[in-house]
Amino acid sequence: MAQLDFQRVERRFPVKRGLLDMVARRDRVYLHAVRGVDLRVSPGDILGIVGESGCGKSTLARIGVGLQQSDGGQVIFDGRPLAGPDPAGRLQMVFQDPYSSLNPRITIGAQLEEVVAHYFPKLPRAKRAARVSEILAEVSLDPETALKFPHALSGGQRQRVSIARALCPAPEILVADEPVSALDASVQAQIINLLKRLNREKGLTIIFISHDMNVVCYLCDRVAVMYLGEIVELQNSQDLFGDPRHPYTRALIAAVPDVRRAQSLAEPITGEIPDPFAVPRGCRFATRCPLAETACQNPQEMLPLGGAGGVRCWKAVPSD
Repeated sequence: MAQLDFQRVERRFPVKRGLLDMVARRDRVYLHAVRGVDLRVSPGDILGIVGESGCGKSTLARIGVGLQQSDGGQVIFDGRPLAGPDPAGRLQMVFQDPYSSLNPRITIGAQLEEVVAHYFPKLPRAKRAARVSEILAEVSLDPETALKFPHALSGGQRQRVSIARALCPAPEILVADEPVSALDASVQAQIINLLKRLNREKGLTIIFISHDMNVVCYLCDRVAVMYLGEIVELQNSQDLFGDPRHPYTRALIAAVPDVRRAQSLAEPITGEIPDPFAVPRGCRFATRCPLAETACQNPQEMLPLGGAGGVRCWKAVPSD
């Protein structure tokens, strides 16, 4: 099984300039979505990436499967720099909205067969259909699903089809970008259990992007917490929810009253994320942190925790 490494990954997007900007010859402004991310995804791992909207989770996910290029640093997959989507399909992605990622004019079976034919061009057509039936069974869908169009399926069924499509090339790593956020609670549980089963039975490595701390707590082995494009904490799931070390992590968990935790945490986070075009020079979270001090105005580096974990806080909040 291959390993995926993010090494000092950067990604910025140019902001469209107006006529006055061009006349005045003002410098182009960039939005930094990802800032120097170091992250290792080990084979067989379920890694959760959490954070508020706009923190860079989805951008990092797209870079990780080669759908977007980084502006700095590199992604190493199977020992080699990733320059685009893996030709063998060993890196696959499941998107948040399954309906928009499926062709409404083609049956489910035809769409899955097209993927199988792309990655296994020498496979006879009869065996392609058999392969589609096998994959539908893997995601707990009836064989008759192949004859239906996307509009005839429920939201949960469409998301299962999206997962089935991602499984067609027999990937080693699956990146799921908020795959259950638009689903009902009961359907969410079915999809989460499906991902857990695929990891357990097939050894599938999963990167799970979410803002739902309950789901991440249940599903993931390790959790990376992002804020304004940076990873501010990385720990095993049990350690992170039992003893969060960064003030932002503590605030995220405190905002979810039914997350299991061992101790009383601080009040939920308040305030708004700073202007992404004018982020603080030091700690990005300092403007919202109840523990901020003068030293927080200095750039913060990741401090090692137990195992392969780390925290981007010089105070490294101790256990209560």
